[in-house]
Amino acid sequence: MAGQARKRTAAQRKALNEDEEPLNPTEILDNDGQEDQIRLLRQKNIDDNKQAHLALDIGVLIALVITVLQFFDHLSSPNPIFCILSVIQFVLLPFSISSDHIPSKLPFTQISPENHLYSLSVHLTVSLCAIFIRYHNSLPSSGMDVVALELGEVARWIIPTLVVGAVDMQRRGERQSEIRLGELEGMKYDLKGA
Repeated sequence: MAGQARKRTAAQRKALNEDEEPLNPTEILDNDGQEDQIRLLRQKNIDDNKQAHLALDIGVLIALVITVLQFFDHLSSPNPIFCILSVIQFVLLPFSISSDHIPSKLPFTQISPENHLYSLSVHLTVSLCAIFIRYHNSLPSSGMDVVALELGEVARWIIPTLVVGAVDMQRRGERQSEIRLGELEGMKYDLKGA
């Protein structure tokens, strides 16, 4: 009985196989192969970021046009608050343009990605205040000439905020990608005896 080998059960064999599959020799990369893979991933990340910057910059430019139209639309309004809110949106929008498309000597290229969240917060506050005041003025009890709040006007106040939010999300994604690429570079292994 002592010379007899112990047999594994089917569950023990299955658990052993699920733990870790050995690497196939074709999947093992030497140091140069690892560097090439990381370089390709980094280049793909840079290309994707450039494409996203271009699309978001076009969105920011469209939002700038919308805020100018909003300003002129409310210029004749008896309440100057809407013009002021439009100017605030117009002044804050250039902070969302990517720095590779504008001259580096301009002061708004120096805003850090961490401070961009403040710009988003101000945009959100301005949009909500404008919509609330406009809705309040459209009520029959406000004593002013009643003009109903329309969906198009709500969209014109919200679009700049949505664009700035998209820029903020893109910048956060870029920072996360850089962290992950750094972690990937830290996971490189030395292949010896190949």
